[in-house]
Formats: sequence, structure tokens, C-alpha cells
Amino acid sequence: MTDTLISPLKTALVLAVFVACGMPMSAAQAQAQASESVATPMAPPSLAHLPQQPVTLEEYLRLVIRQQPGLAADRMETDLARAETRTASAFPNPTVSVVGKPGEKSVGVEQPLPIFGQRGLRIENAKKGERTAAAHVEVAVHAALNDGAQAFNELLIAQQRVDVWSEAQTSLENAARIVRGQIEAGTRSRYDGARLTLQQAQLKMQVAKASAALQAARASAARVAAVPTWEVRAQGSLQPLSAQQLPAYDALWAQASARLPELRSAQAELDQARHRIDVARRDALPTPSLGVTRVNSRPDGHYTQWGVSMEIPLFDRNQGNIDRARVEADQAELRWQAAQQNAQAALFSALGQLQLKRESMQAYERDGLSQIGPLRQMANDAYKLGQGGILELIDALNSIAEHRLEYLEVVKDYLDAEWQVRSASGNVPQPD
Repeated sequence: MTDTLISPLKTALVLAVFVACGMPMSAAQAQAQASESVATPMAPPSLAHLPQQPVTLEEYLRLVIRQQPGLAADRMETDLARAETRTASAFPNPTVSVVGKPGEKSVGVEQPLPIFGQRGLRIENAKKGERTAAAHVEVAVHAALNDGAQAFNELLIAQQRVDVWSEAQTSLENAARIVRGQIEAGTRSRYDGARLTLQQAQLKMQVAKASAALQAARASAARVAAVPTWEVRAQGSLQPLSAQQLPAYDALWAQASARLPELRSAQAELDQARHRIDVARRDALPTPSLGVTRVNSRPDGHYTQWGVSMEIPLFDRNQGNIDRARVEADQAELRWQAAQQNAQAALFSALGQLQLKRESMQAYERDGLSQIGPLRQMANDAYKLGQGGILELIDALNSIAEHRLEYLEVVKDYLDAEWQVRSASGNVPQPD
């Protein structure tokens, strides 16, 4: 009903505006014009360009960089910096004056001339601002990549959790055939069947909960990639790096000091802050103005006056701006030093965590996972031979599932630690 009332009002308003301006317009044209003024809702992102097969971490992170509208907005910061460069490149506007009095009229033009290099320094500082803006964009991209890597690892492990519970359900179904066969043979009581049915219902619930968690992880990964309706699937290795593949700290720091966006941003801000001191000092020099005036006088006739005017820096020598620029440069240097220390600490800690997580993962594989197959076989054999009851069989199968889930948590910690080393060393995908 609201739309029915608004549409005629829009049409009448458009028609009234055109009539008031002396421009004839029919009611049909006014209605069409009013319809065009209604905002069209934004269509959801298309899925046609997205891969339908499982994606690797590298493929997913590149999609995150390309798709996120927030990063597109951050990239506009470089356009704003270019606008500042264009402003700094412009010459001062001239001033035109017209004076009239009895018997005399004059027209004059006065043009400021920054002959002491102020304009050149401002342009150079604006270009440094462009590099600073680009570094800020890199920092935003790096943060988005960290969010994307965490979402991807969580999705990868959530997929594996569903597989673990599904395989546990399959193992229980295989054991159920043994139990029912022995119940039918009269060697086991119906209690075993009832207990088994209860365990099957519990496992079905666990599979449903794992599937719901997987759906939540998938939705989170799609949200980070800025495609909310994408049914993303993750593909990646769960194997740790070998000892020979683990990089050394010195080699990684040599790369990180040149790659890390946080360090590049802090360095760019420091360079620009130091350059502002020179700009402030140069702005202390006065800017002369050249004036030309054409005079039309009754007694004296026509003549031209030339003159130069210049501010005398007697009281204000721009000292306040110079002092401010110096303090800002000192602040930028301290921030750069802090960024260096934080980056070194983060890289050193990430390498240590990666080593610990790798050793923990390999120890769990060696001492825990290697026993899963024999444990399952022994539990089935013990039940067949009457050496164990239904509770022992169920407990063995539950223990296998729990240990596999615990292993997945260890793998998740390792994958996060592996990414942290990449992030702390600047070894991340770059925008296309």
C-alpha cells in the first residue's frame, strides 16, 4: 500500500519540477523518470566465477583478496593520496582586483610565485603519502589473509571431524552385524542389542552435530570471502613439515624485514614524517607575489604598474609547524622501532610454536594413531570369542573416535602455527 501511494506522489513531484522550469513533460514521461529514481537493491554476488571443486588454501586466500569489499574500500586510500598529490602540484591561484574612483579605473592581477622550492617539496611529500597509503592497504590485506587462513583451517578440520564421526558410525554398523549374529545364535542376550541400538542413536546425533559445525565453518569461510551463499569446500594436506623443511630464523627474518606490510607501513610513515620537517622549514620562507595593474586615468592617461609584494617573516617563522613535524618524526621512528621488535618477537615465537606443534603431532601419530587399527580388530575378535562384553566393544570404538578427534585438534594447532610462521615472515599470497 505504501508503494501505491508513493509512486503517484513521485510522478506528480517530477512533473511539477519540469513545469516550474518551463520544460513540458507528459505524465507518462514523469512516471518513467520517477521510476528511474527509485534505488535498485544490490544483487547478491554471482557464484559463476567461483570454483565448485574444493579449493586449496592459496586459492581461497586469493579469492578473499579479490572479493572483499572492505579491501576494495581500503584500496581507495591510494586514490585519495593521488588526489593530494594533484592538489600539491597545483600552482597558487592569481588574484584579480578591479578598483574604480572618480576619474580613474584600474584592473590588476597578482600571482604568488613559490620560487624557493615549496611546491616541489610538497609534491615530493605527497608522493611519499601515496607510498604510505599503499603500505596501509598491504596491512589491511595482511589482516584479511590472517582471518581467511583461520577460517580455512577451521573448515578443513570441520570436514575431517564429520569424516571421523561417519567412520565411527560405519565401524559401529560393522560391529552391529557381529552382535546381532551372536544374539540370533543365542550366545548373547538382547541387552547387547538394546545397548548397541542406544549407541547407534548417540553416534547419529554426533554426526548431526559435526555436520552442523561444518555448516557453520563453511558459512564463516564464505563470509570471509564475501560470498555468503558459496558452498566452499577445503582441500589441504594434514601432514607436517619435515625437520629439513623447517626454515631457520635468520633466513626468515631477512625475508620478513623486506616483506612484512607492518614494517613497510612503519617505514613509509617514517620517511614521510621526516620529509615533513623539510616541507615545514621551506614553508617558513615567504612566497613573493608579482602584481600587474592597468590604470586608466583622465589626467594621466593609460599606464601600467608593476610591483612585487612579499610577506616579511618577522613574528611568525613557521616554528610551531617545524617543531610539530619534528615531534611527529620522532613518534614515527619510535613506532618503526616498535614494529621491528614486535615483528622479530612474533617470528621467533611462531617458529618455536611450529617446532613444538610438529613434534606433538608426530608423537601422536607414532604413539596413538598407530594403535587404532589393532585396537579395533582386537575389540571385534574379543567380542566374537566371548572374551569381552558389549560395553568393552563400545568403549573401544568410542576410544578410537575420541583419539582421532584429539588428533584433529593437534593438527588444527599445527596448521595454525604453520600459517603464523608464513604470516610473521611475510610469505603470503599477493594481490593479483
